[in-house]
Amino acid sequence: MWPESQQTKDLAMFDVWKDRFEAAYPQYDVKGAPYTYSVDTVNAKAQANKLPTIFQTWFTEPSMLVSNNYIKDITGPLTSLGWLDKMDSSMRSALTFDGKIYGVPRDGYGLGLVLNLSKLEFYGILSDVDGDGKVDLYDKNGKPLYPTTFEQLYEDSQIINEASDGVEKGFLVLSANKNGGWQFSNMAWNFGAELEKEGTDGKWVGTLNDSHAVEALKWVQKMAAEGLLLNNVTLDYSEWYSRLSSQVDMALVGNDVLSLAITNGGMDKDDLALVPMPKGPNGDQYSLFGGTPFVFAANASDDQVMGALRFLEFMGRSPETSDASKSAIVEGDQVAIQKGMPILPTIKAWSDASYLSMADGVENSYINVDMNYYNDFFNSIYTIRHSEVPYYAQDMYTILDGVLQEVLMNPDLADCQSLLTTANSTFNSQYMSKL
Repeated sequence: MWPESQQTKDLAMFDVWKDRFEAAYPQYDVKGAPYTYSVDTVNAKAQANKLPTIFQTWFTEPSMLVSNNYIKDITGPLTSLGWLDKMDSSMRSALTFDGKIYGVPRDGYGLGLVLNLSKLEFYGILSDVDGDGKVDLYDKNGKPLYPTTFEQLYEDSQIINEASDGVEKGFLVLSANKNGGWQFSNMAWNFGAELEKEGTDGKWVGTLNDSHAVEALKWVQKMAAEGLLLNNVTLDYSEWYSRLSSQVDMALVGNDVLSLAITNGGMDKDDLALVPMPKGPNGDQYSLFGGTPFVFAANASDDQVMGALRFLEFMGRSPETSDASKSAIVEGDQVAIQKGMPILPTIKAWSDASYLSMADGVENSYINVDMNYYNDFFNSIYTIRHSEVPYYAQDMYTILDGVLQEVLMNPDLADCQSLLTTANSTFNSQYMSKL
């Protein structure tokens, strides 16, 4: 998880943590490895025994990493440190296989609807209701002015498209680099779909052509056919922040990446809000919940694993409440502010009361946004969160990307039922049949 050389502020901070740790534990040397996890590189690195001792991945990946013997069971060290029962239960479950734990969660995220406040005010969707000079998310009766359903999202996109003569769009649909399928899965759940099911025989199968998933895809088709989406079929998650600042007014994003709209997209933090995922036609509402775990190379020694776990304390990424842990959290927020990032509540990896009291106390003293623009999201995320599908998620996302691309390219001709039936057949024959 070491920063790249050009990330000078982060690199300096990590060097401080390294020096502190090595002073406290002189038996260890910390060697930074700026490895960014990739499905394309992890196999080669693992087979060459060149994976870092500890590295970050996604919550969809541990099952594959465990089945290939790429990562190490760390149940013993976690037990000796007393961390097992302090871990968020949902995240711990995602890292547990056959009763053994193969990683430590860094943090979590939930998908929500990000709003460009100034643009939505310009088009009359939001307004300054109370006259305090700031855009409001609610009318005088406390009813949300932002779209809370996919139907309202469609209607607001119509308003924006008509008022801007098609120059701006209401909503961004991704369709490349697995990002389209990732976000579409959340849309499908909110329309009532299940994308994988366990049969009566205990065998899991893909159900991408669930009738509710077809309905969700038809919603995308309607948006595309009426010109309410960007005419671009290869958009991925690296583009939402630049598009939000100039071409679209709403998009689905995780709370963990909002800073990119400011640091990379050039937006003002006071122009942003994050609200819950819209509900589907039957009232279903879920937020895809994922995150980042730290995992440990299979060839790491027990001593190396224990050292890496202890170093997490000096990064503020453990359940410990020591001075070193608190200092790291403070320094992380201070560096984020220096970089112009918004400080928001985080979805934490640990549920221990003492840790939460310490971490929330530090975090709350640095929050630099108007929480009226975020409270609905953070107040609901723990009750509507929905884990990613348990099997072959990344492969499913790739297949769904292709479906979305076909709909976006040919919205007037695409047969949503047929596309998803074909996609489901491919998914089951190439992937789910291996279970």
